[in-house]
Amino acid sequence: MGKKLVWFRQDLRVRDNPALHEAANEGEVVAVFIEAQEQRKQHHESAAKVGFIFDTLLELRSELNELGIPLHIKTCATFTDQISALQQCIKEYDADSIYFNREYPVNEMERDKELVERLKKEEIAVHQYDGDLALEPSLVKNKQGEPYKVFTPYKKAWIEIHKHSPIEPLSSPHKQTSNIHNQVTEDFSQEYRHDLWQAGEVAAHERLNQFLDGVDQYKDQRDIPAVAGTSFLSPYLAMGSISAKQCIHALLEHYDGDEQKLYGNTWFSEIVWREFYRQILIDNPQIAKHKAFNTSAKEVWVNNKEAFEAWKEGRTGFPIIDAAMRQLNQTGWMHNRLRMNAAMFLNKLCLVDWRLGEKYFMEKLIDGDFASNNGGWQWCSSTGADGAPYFRIMSPLSQSKRFDPKGDFIRKLVPELEGLDNKSIHEPSVEQRKKVGYPEPVIDYKSARKRALELLS
Repeated sequence: MGKKLVWFRQDLRVRDNPALHEAANEGEVVAVFIEAQEQRKQHHESAAKVGFIFDTLLELRSELNELGIPLHIKTCATFTDQISALQQCIKEYDADSIYFNREYPVNEMERDKELVERLKKEEIAVHQYDGDLALEPSLVKNKQGEPYKVFTPYKKAWIEIHKHSPIEPLSSPHKQTSNIHNQVTEDFSQEYRHDLWQAGEVAAHERLNQFLDGVDQYKDQRDIPAVAGTSFLSPYLAMGSISAKQCIHALLEHYDGDEQKLYGNTWFSEIVWREFYRQILIDNPQIAKHKAFNTSAKEVWVNNKEAFEAWKEGRTGFPIIDAAMRQLNQTGWMHNRLRMNAAMFLNKLCLVDWRLGEKYFMEKLIDGDFASNNGGWQWCSSTGADGAPYFRIMSPLSQSKRFDPKGDFIRKLVPELEGLDNKSIHEPSVEQRKKVGYPEPVIDYKSARKRALELLS
């Protein structure tokens, strides 16, 4: 009997990995990861994310090796090359079947379809699983059997299914006896903030457990960028070193099995939002081709290059927006409340196409995830599923005063303003700006808001 080839993708974990679990039950496993470097660039994914993936793979290899499973790390250019590389791996490692967990963007789905067709001709068995969502894809539908387009009813239906089908993450596969030798390692490492992000499945669970100790404060602290009030698990979820299923199960265990506490938890809602955006992608593949979810929404964007460049560089003259963008540029991560603030500022107040902001975020984020990033940008621009109404435009000044009242976050990321008092730091005067070399606002908020409402209504 031939070996079972497990192809790792966005599921870089040993536990709760359906493809790995099932392959190990069937025979001797050999694992492979193939980085499609040019394809990654075409998808605008950041160097920080690529670097974090590589280090995560090294941690994954250590865990797999303890189970007697080798992991070969290879590189190629495109998804087409990935298919050829996998065919070569099947021959080289004497495999009779391949196991992997599904990915849902269009290019990935097309690649997998082509792989299946090629391997069918070679009589190689292909086993595909769903390991990315907590509930099976397309399971949550309305009474007419159609997918939801609004989050709140989706969440209610999601909960009803979960009540009758409790989630139980898979355990680690059993240890096999094969010897580990000559593992291929083709280096594609990149720089990222190692001081902020420790790679690997163990680190992901340590961060989850640490967060759960204070999870009941999440609702009150999650919107305050100056405090560590969020889970910081998004990079680990993006590359699958922890699963949504594991997060939900751990939260339920934290509440000693009390489902009502689970369903009422604000962080739980955020995980279900992640599920919702993935289902939107599955049902609406056109959004992976730069199309708006809501085709009837007005798109009135203008070519405001000056504002876009200022936004990217964190010099818009609006302190909270600049602090947010500098956090992104310096760390590869941005606080979620600020992601909304920065997005609405760009596409509604500056009238810059949301697609440009979506792309820039992907180019910088260590947790860049197409479904969530696209969903967030389309929500903010009022083009997406359950999008904010066109007249919802977050005021940078009121958001700054509300969520960073003493200017602590601004002082940290915009140090030229650190000497200002707690009131001035949100909206420095002309004199204060000149004195410290901080730019004038790239837009007049009141007139920009008025123009946006006129154009979008």
